[in-house]
Amino acid sequence: MTSRFFPVSRRAPLFFMHIPKTAGTSMRLFLEMQYPDNEVCLDEGWHSLPSVDQLANKSLIRGHFQYNLRQVLPPEFKLLTILRDPVARTLSSLKHLQREATFAPEHALTKGRTMGQIIRIPEVMRTQRNIHAAYLCASTPPGPLLKTMRDKPYMGPTDLDAPATLDLACARLHEIDFLATVEELPLDLQSFCTHMNFHPASYFPFTNEAPNRQLDLTPEDHEILRAYNDIDLKLYEYAQKLIKLRRFEAAMKPLLANGTYQEMTGDFEIDLGGIVPGSGWHLPEREGSAVWRWTGPGDHFTLELPLSRACNHEVSMRFSAQPHFTEQDFQVAANGQSLSPTFSRHYQAHVVNFIIPRAAVEAGNGFCQLVFQAKAKIPPGDTRSLGVAVRHIGFTARDNGA
Repeated sequence: MTSRFFPVSRRAPLFFMHIPKTAGTSMRLFLEMQYPDNEVCLDEGWHSLPSVDQLANKSLIRGHFQYNLRQVLPPEFKLLTILRDPVARTLSSLKHLQREATFAPEHALTKGRTMGQIIRIPEVMRTQRNIHAAYLCASTPPGPLLKTMRDKPYMGPTDLDAPATLDLACARLHEIDFLATVEELPLDLQSFCTHMNFHPASYFPFTNEAPNRQLDLTPEDHEILRAYNDIDLKLYEYAQKLIKLRRFEAAMKPLLANGTYQEMTGDFEIDLGGIVPGSGWHLPEREGSAVWRWTGPGDHFTLELPLSRACNHEVSMRFSAQPHFTEQDFQVAANGQSLSPTFSRHYQAHVVNFIIPRAAVEAGNGFCQLVFQAKAKIPPGDTRSLGVAVRHIGFTARDNGA
């Protein structure tokens, strides 16, 4: 009887830049299921890689390699990395170092010590400084790096690099095809599988987790840990915003592609009596020809829509507010960038104007998420939590956005 194997097409080649203690072991096990075993590079990092020729004919590279490995990979390789809260990552790495004798030579320095004592050992902590940024900023060509590490086995893979900088690390985040955080990994994993034509991760156990042990760290201990992650903490905050922006863009693209929305190139208004493209709005209310919507139930409401990248946009919003409202109660951001609104009055209503810079729309690849904040409360005689009563929203194209 002739048998046939279930057919599976080839996947795009992938470099998973595995930053230590960022759920990488779990991700590697998942990725290895997506590629034939003879196409998986089994080298764990630079120390075990004989030469860059070892990477030929490999479709999955998933070790502790830094960003500079990309210099020797064909352009069709996609790049994935996962970040983690820097302080949590450092603590996890130190616990691993303490319990695994073969993990690193610094293990002997940690034996029998408390975490508060370990973080005060410079010989240990020098290996934990801004690890995310160090991986992203690595720039030494792989060939010379491998030669140097063979000649000087005690050297680390980033010792030849210039000190990591926040600007370079943030710039390289934008060059990474798939970016996620440990804390929200399931949220981004399905999208990643869709883009890569991977089998979905219906079961994704976290492996290699440290025992859940109370550390009893003091405020001073936390300050020490933050000092060793001064760049990484800012980088992680930037990465979180970038990931949210990418999720927003991915959600909006189908609405533009299927014609539900269209890019507005001239002046236009939001129809408050129709479907408002956003969240955090109550149903419209009417009196004669006047239409308005209260925001709520929370303090935040949004507008999310495609905009032309060829110009700046001025937005004018007219609204009524509850008693004791002040201008300080109102804030607005475009694609994560805080804006500077100006206020005026139109009879009893407030009018706020602000500019959406072209660069902010460009950051969202033509999509703009406006996030407003206006304090909400439950007024007497109403069961709803109300923010402001918006009566008009208009967009006007301004100059060329230069």
